[in-house]
Amino acid sequence: MADFFESVKKGVSSAVSRTSWEAQKQLRIRSKQTEIDKLLEQREKLLNDLAQTAIDLYQKGALSDAHLSRLCASIQELDHDVQNRETQLLEIKKEAYPAQQFAPGQTADYTPPAPTYVPPAAPPSGVPQPPVAPSPANQPQVQAAICPSCGNPVRPNALYCRNCGAKLR
Repeated sequence: MADFFESVKKGVSSAVSRTSWEAQKQLRIRSKQTEIDKLLEQREKLLNDLAQTAIDLYQKGALSDAHLSRLCASIQELDHDVQNRETQLLEIKKEAYPAQQFAPGQTADYTPPAPTYVPPAAPPSGVPQPPVAPSPANQPQVQAAICPSCGNPVRPNALYCRNCGAKLR
């Protein structure tokens, strides 16, 4: 009879461990999906800004590639970040429950790996690049290299934090 109760105890412990692991996996999936959704919202806002800027410049007769290159670069950057996070999301969804890792009585504290930035591939040689105009002296420069929301480092001219998605300007 004692063997039966010990077997039931191990089975319940194993089920609780797996349920906890699955719940943590679902939280990571939701978190990654939220990051992707925030990036896509920022991308949509940038596209709207791009369209409004292009229309305003067109109406003034001053449309030039240099004015649009900053917004286009930001949109391309967001697209790359969305791709990275979608890849991470797929990896999380593919994870299998590691039964040997969770022995009865043990708990696992999951710490997600920090996202890594992989710069976009260089365009093929021979493809003309839009000119990048130097920033005017009267345009405010971002001095802080730390996100005010999460405290992680950010690039000097970043529009958003790559870690938490907070808008920086």
